[in-house]
Amino acid sequence: MLFAGSQAYAQVVVGAGYLHVIENTKGNDGKAIGDPDHMNGFYLGGGYNFHLGEHFGFTPGLYFHMLFQGKNMTDGGNFGGIMVSGAASYHYTEVALNIPLNFNFKTSIGDNVNFFAYAGPTIQYGVMARSTATAAFSIAGIRRSAGEAFNHYGKDGDGKPFNILLGGGVGIGVGDIKFNVGYEHSLLNISKIEGQKMGRHYIKAGILFCF
Repeated sequence: MLFAGSQAYAQVVVGAGYLHVIENTKGNDGKAIGDPDHMNGFYLGGGYNFHLGEHFGFTPGLYFHMLFQGKNMTDGGNFGGIMVSGAASYHYTEVALNIPLNFNFKTSIGDNVNFFAYAGPTIQYGVMARSTATAAFSIAGIRRSAGEAFNHYGKDGDGKPFNILLGGGVGIGVGDIKFNVGYEHSLLNISKIEGQKMGRHYIKAGILFCF
C-alpha cells in the first residue's frame, strides 16, 4: 500500500538538450597540461519525479549523451618551384549513459509558472569513445594519405569509462513544459595515463516535458 500511494505522487519526465564539455588535463603537481579541450553534443532521456511534499521531489533518471569534436589543420607552400601541401584532421565521438539522482525544489512565481532548482550526483558510464586521425600530403600534384582509428576505452586506450559527476541547475516551468540550464563537474580521474589527471565540466541547456 505504501508503494501504491507513492505512485499517485509521481510524474514521468522526459528531456533533451544541448551539451558543452570542457576537459582539463593536469599533472600530479596540479599544473595544466596543454589547453583545455572543448566538445559539443546533446543529451536525451527521462526520469521519474517522486513528490516529497508540496515543494520538494526526488528524480532518478536514465539519459544518454553524444559528444563530438573535430580539428582540421592545413599548410603548404612552393619549394623550389614544387608545390607541397599537407592536411591533418582529428575527429572524436563519444556515447555515454548517465543516471542522475537529483533532489529538486519548486515554487510558484505566477499563474501556472514555477521556478525550480535541482542538485545531486550522476553516475556515468562511457559506452563508446573513438577518434580518427587522418593525415594527407601532396607533392607536385601527387597525393598520399593515411588514417588511424583509436578506441579510448579499449585495452590500450587512455580513458576510463566510469565517472561520477556532481552538479545542479535551475529552470522555469510553464505548465507541463520546463526549460533548464545546469552544470556538473567530474569527481573522478578519467585518464589511464600515469602521471595525468583528467576532469570535465559539463554545461547544459534543455527542455523537459512532464506527463
